[in-house]
Amino acid sequence: MTDTPLLIAHRGASTHFRENSPAAWAGAIAAGADLIEADTRITADHRIVISHDPDLSRVAGSPVAISESTFADLQRVTADGAPAAPALSMLFAEVPTDMSILFDVKDESPAALALLVEASLATGRSNLTIGLHHVESLDRVRALGWDGAVLGLLVDMNEQEAFFHRGGTALRMWESYALTAPERLARHVERGHPVWITVGDKASGRAVGVHDDESLLYLAGLGASGFLVNDPAACSALLQKGALA
Repeated sequence: MTDTPLLIAHRGASTHFRENSPAAWAGAIAAGADLIEADTRITADHRIVISHDPDLSRVAGSPVAISESTFADLQRVTADGAPAAPALSMLFAEVPTDMSILFDVKDESPAALALLVEASLATGRSNLTIGLHHVESLDRVRALGWDGAVLGLLVDMNEQEAFFHRGGTALRMWESYALTAPERLARHVERGHPVWITVGDKASGRAVGVHDDESLLYLAGLGASGFLVNDPAACSALLQKGALA
């Protein structure tokens, strides 16, 4: 390994703290993560909140649907002493400006993308990455004036070439996808295209974000540029050990 891959704290340091919470963001910073990943959704009154799921059943035991609830109502639903779906403004307030953030955009409607681009540009931060699932969404945020980094969380992996051709910055691959045919990763590495790996998935038998030491080191050796992981501290120690081996 010549360059140490980036470690992206998946929903924050979510091994040890509730995902997408201020505690998870602080834990990621303390663990030395390079980026914090946060999932964005839109409330019924067009406010951006941080939540992976479309409702709060899993994280707070409340079936309230984010897209059907007002921001004020959502902020009254708490978990572990904090809003179960924190406001985007809370993320920006809690995470220092020198810490990079990756948004996994769950709502890619034109209105939602416009809100996120506007809010992101307003911060003046240059270290934000917008993660998008569709190439058309990449075109849309560029048209809205977003010239920052965009990660391709592509649903259709046949769009990989189009994504980079149309101005994408880095591509996400699922761990099992990269392991099944590593030449796909190698092809991008040869072309200088950064590839970030989300570890764990159904095929691996591990939850998303839960790493396996051997697989992570193998993919790092193939040239993966980053890893989305739940435990950035453990992965950092592993990569440092691997670099010395």
